[in-house]
Amino acid sequence: MNSRIVLLGTEQDFFLQLLEMLVPGGARDPALEAEERGETAPPPEAAPFEVWFAYRGTDGLDEIRRLRRIGAYPAIAMIDLAEDPEDALEIAGRLLVDDPRLQVVLVSPNADEVWDVAAEALGHRDQVVVLKRPFDGVEVRELAHVLVQRWTEMDRVLSRTARLVSGETAIVKAGSNPALTPSSGVEVLRDAFRAIHGLVAALSARCELLEPEARAEALQRVSAVSEAVDHLRQVEHLAEPKPVTAKPDEV
Repeated sequence: MNSRIVLLGTEQDFFLQLLEMLVPGGARDPALEAEERGETAPPPEAAPFEVWFAYRGTDGLDEIRRLRRIGAYPAIAMIDLAEDPEDALEIAGRLLVDDPRLQVVLVSPNADEVWDVAAEALGHRDQVVVLKRPFDGVEVRELAHVLVQRWTEMDRVLSRTARLVSGETAIVKAGSNPALTPSSGVEVLRDAFRAIHGLVAALSARCELLEPEARAEALQRVSAVSEAVDHLRQVEHLAEPKPVTAKPDEV
């Protein structure tokens, strides 16, 4: 599971506080401390998260893009809004454009104000959350675990979609010889509808978290989408290969 987190900020306290909360003891060097006491260095412990630091701004963007180039995709970007909120929100927007899987945490002492500004600048996105300072260690770790899981789920959905699209493209290129591809058009359609139903089920589960009045309306809309998808599944039957009836030999 991808547990890579990038901290973007300008203050040393921001980096060190979050590092200590995400990786308890991560701001210390146990090997150096043991050496100073004349003791044997303890074996390294597996950290729950892999934490990287980047200076907020162009350098931070370049660092995250460098990580992506080497295949080290960040799951979470925690961005400090303390000094220049507008610049931080612009960076967040560019990061989300680069990678729609990325989970963005906006860190600010004024959570309510930031939420309104962020919603206006970035839109209402599930990938964007606001974390209030001063930090609570338990809250930070729980949030990180939830967002890592969310990144994993989104990565799975996008990977699945990419495979479906590539499979459909291969079938189109094959033309009259579908045997050249490992999956038929019907199989691609079935996989696509399974993925859609999975997304609808996830939306339905999210609706259960809403207030009663909003929940009823949201569930009604999700139900309508589900019914529309069920009707659309009739396309599968159109794509089913029809048996060829041999014509009797003419006498």
